[in-house]
Amino acid sequence: MNIGIDLGTTNSALAYIDPVAAEGADFPPIQILEIPQWVASNTVEPRRTLPSFLFLGDQEYVGAYARDQGALVPTKVVHSAKSWLSNPDVDRTARILPWDAQESGRIYSPVEASTKYLAHIREAWEKMRGEPIAEQNVVLTVPASFDEEARELTVQAANEAGLTQLTLVEEPAAAFYSWIANHLAQSQKSLFDGQVVLVCDVGGGTSDFTLIRVSREGDRVEFTRTAVGKHLLLGGDNLDLTFAWLVEAKLGVPLSLRQRSALRRQCAAAKERLLGDAKLDKVEVTVLGAGTGLVGGTMKSEITRAEALELALDGFLPFCDVNDQPKEEKRSLFRELGLPYVSDPAITRHLAAFLGTTGQAPDAILFNGGFFIPAILRERVTEVVERWYGRRPAVFENQDLDLAVAVGAAYYSYVRSTGAGLLVRGGLPRAYYIGVGGEGALRTVCLVPRGTEEGTALTLDREDLQLVANKPVSFRLYSSLTRTEDQVGDLIDFAPEELDGNLHQHAPLNAVIRFGRKTEEKLIPVKLGARLNEVGTLEIWAESRVSEHRWRLQFELRKQAQAAPQRPAAVVSEAGMRAAHELLRATFEPDGALEPPELPSKLEQALALGRNSWPLANLRQLADWMIELAGGRSRSPAHEARWFNLCGFCLRPGFGYPGDDFRIEQARRIYASGMRFPNQVEAETQWWIFWGRLAGGLNRNQQIDLFQRLSPFLLPKAGKRVRLNTSLLREMWRTAASLELLPLQTKTDLGEALLKKVKSGEAGPSDFWCLSRLGARRLLYGPINQVVSPVTAARWVDALIKAPGAEEVLASIAQVTGEVTRDLPGATLNIVRARLKDKADLLAVLEGEEARDAATLGRIFGEELPAGLVFAEPMAAR
Repeated sequence: MNIGIDLGTTNSALAYIDPVAAEGADFPPIQILEIPQWVASNTVEPRRTLPSFLFLGDQEYVGAYARDQGALVPTKVVHSAKSWLSNPDVDRTARILPWDAQESGRIYSPVEASTKYLAHIREAWEKMRGEPIAEQNVVLTVPASFDEEARELTVQAANEAGLTQLTLVEEPAAAFYSWIANHLAQSQKSLFDGQVVLVCDVGGGTSDFTLIRVSREGDRVEFTRTAVGKHLLLGGDNLDLTFAWLVEAKLGVPLSLRQRSALRRQCAAAKERLLGDAKLDKVEVTVLGAGTGLVGGTMKSEITRAEALELALDGFLPFCDVNDQPKEEKRSLFRELGLPYVSDPAITRHLAAFLGTTGQAPDAILFNGGFFIPAILRERVTEVVERWYGRRPAVFENQDLDLAVAVGAAYYSYVRSTGAGLLVRGGLPRAYYIGVGGEGALRTVCLVPRGTEEGTALTLDREDLQLVANKPVSFRLYSSLTRTEDQVGDLIDFAPEELDGNLHQHAPLNAVIRFGRKTEEKLIPVKLGARLNEVGTLEIWAESRVSEHRWRLQFELRKQAQAAPQRPAAVVSEAGMRAAHELLRATFEPDGALEPPELPSKLEQALALGRNSWPLANLRQLADWMIELAGGRSRSPAHEARWFNLCGFCLRPGFGYPGDDFRIEQARRIYASGMRFPNQVEAETQWWIFWGRLAGGLNRNQQIDLFQRLSPFLLPKAGKRVRLNTSLLREMWRTAASLELLPLQTKTDLGEALLKKVKSGEAGPSDFWCLSRLGARRLLYGPINQVVSPVTAARWVDALIKAPGAEEVLASIAQVTGEVTRDLPGATLNIVRARLKDKADLLAVLEGEEARDAATLGRIFGEELPAGLVFAEPMAAR
């Protein structure tokens, strides 16, 4: 039996071909397996698609009921597992789902969730057909832009679900196979030699672009994939969220997580109706009430067809120039969904960028994915391409866009096993490179050229390739979707700015090379080998040139990060949290009777812990409640000061815990509205402490905006100096020093201003702390290109070297990193070493040997940090 499975972000499906039942036919029919699933709490029905949702109720549900229940209880539903599977910013093997749940409620990894969906499909097949799926020829689809890590994890999930006889195929190719299976005979007349077909595949969570070239000689037709777009987290889910934002804005009331989730589900249904039916003027949506602030229990609004068209066409499919590029922002507007979605929702601009890199103009378009089910969306993309190239592309029609990928995968499985039918050639969509060093530019050597066909084994044999035996080794692996001419062994230099543009950096390839005595470290000359296996994943190994040894290199799929060592886990009872919530309400609600000065001690009593021991999950829950009660700041200056003090404490350092991006976005709304008592010193002091604590969660533009308010006081123009309260000025400086993403010149100017205080003898401990943040070689959260230059830092060291009390700042500013772009000259380092010779702890900091533990991170941050925060190793900003 030939089986095709589409493991989708939003929906999954299985199609199959029975070669025996189809004997004698020109081509066997492709059938869809109707998958039994819960559609209500007491009802199981077969459906042609399986919604890719897992609900964690009294029992686990997969499918339609899980999707619907998840809209009501979002903290108990796993969704978008496929998108998490391809997210390099998290540990994809860790239990991080459901993403909306508290830490204790996260019980599945993206791999495990994917296994659940595939296991449900396997069980449905074996129950309906009575044949073990492990004995069938199964083809599983993945996005063409999936990197090797995501492909390996997909195979792992499939194997754990019992799909052991497996091959991968790319989704755009599968969509094209579906068109071949259903339309090739009728469409022979429309195909011509050299024709370029664009497969435009936009599903629930991803967008994929692929170009396929037609070669024709008489009646003989061949297809070759010539280009693949980069991985884009952008799809119908983003449009659903945009509709939900529209409704929330109309309601004029901030919605809870549960309300937003339920609203998104309604908006998804409203979108399909409004975009699919030209006669429908509007759709009503209802939001159930939550909390005491809503009268009547429910709220109603509507989405009109005109609004739906404006959001879909102007927002996601706007007319644009063929040379336009996507608008890049530090962070995506869609981070409410938790995933690293692209910041520009304009699919047509992403398409223009893709076609621009290929230099090819499409003659025809094949649409795929649920996003394009409404004909009006397909028509808009066709019109856009027509404007770009001055001719209207032909449109290749696929039936049932939500099933086409599974149908095409089944066709591919059949062709592979029987030799009948047509295949799309093209081999590996990426070229792969191993990093070998280089100064300035990134020097790499090509390991696997783009287009390498399945089963091809390649060897990289260079005299300078050596590995250290009996210790862990790591290779830097890169790939490119656009470089087509590089061959095995070619040495290529990439500019740093090409990373994530022309070049994608993968998780490192790790291995322990066991050779000889286990305690002996020695250099072993090796060759590197690679092979695209029959499953569709890349195998990479190192092979000794002096023995028969061979070692498999495997991706390090866990997020490369440093975490503060965990203190013994404190536990706060549910009753304690309920009491804490009531205390917050008693302080900040209009009729609350608790005075702000009493709140901290009352909270410590309720939680039975000193506030520095409050667990991270509880801190963020308190912050969420305080954000909901932000209006209580208006009650008095004391209320505003306490709100900023406590909420900032609970949100510090602005990142490091799920949902922090969304919390920062909510905090930014408070920033936009400003202080309620701006002329009260204590309230204003706490305002700046609040933003200093949250600085790490702000993007570059937001930090620059924040600094604009500080600049007149910290860097006043001649004759414009303003006298301020000493404590207030100190906190303003500390906030500015915490803004690690400020332009380097601004950071330099701030440092120079502080050095004037040092030279005049006016500098205190807080000024030295600010200098250590501004001049640090290793930032708390910022990328390495935000480190002030070694020339500037060396000048600061010269000014500080004899200053009393400057030891810590000297160790930070001169810290050795091993990178020439950050390290100070050797002579300067020796001067600092001499100053710190009697301080072993600071010498460890200087030499870069200090553990990045809780104490270190707290010292850098300026106060103790919550246990459990994860700090990613800084990388170059892109």
